[in-house]
Amino acid sequence: MKKPDSLRAALVAALPDLARDPERFLVFIDQGSLHATYVPGLSFECAYTLNIILTDFAADPLIVWVALLAWLSANQPELLDNVDQRRDGITFEADLLDHAKCDLSIKIKLSESVVVKRSDDGRLDIEPVAEPLPEASLPVGHWRLFLRGELVAEWDTATP
Repeated sequence: MKKPDSLRAALVAALPDLARDPERFLVFIDQGSLHATYVPGLSFECAYTLNIILTDFAADPLIVWVALLAWLSANQPELLDNVDQRRDGITFEADLLDHAKCDLSIKIKLSESVVVKRSDDGRLDIEPVAEPLPEASLPVGHWRLFLRGELVAEWDTATP
């Protein structure tokens, strides 16, 4: 599964403090399921809930939301453009520790498709499939995020 590492890298790029203190940035895969695609062969889709936990988080959660939505636009766009999936595709909980910090748990319903092809010599080739990008996807490049006029994060985005 490639998406958990990809999302971790995107959040670390937007919030470099997460890289400096990695034990406060936890990632779990919950409720995973495997779905055969009914295409001849062994191709399948993995569906799971990615649970990201940021402990003692002191930055503004708005930075997390923007970085997450930017990542989703390229890696799981149906969570943004499908009304039914938007309803519960991204959920969160926060434990407010004091006026400056919280423990933040974010749950995201993700899926990854994998094509398995058998070659003429009987070899099985496994290939993860990239998400198709919607026409109105966000631009790839250098992002600068401002909150109330103050630069709070900047990072580079890439194609999925």
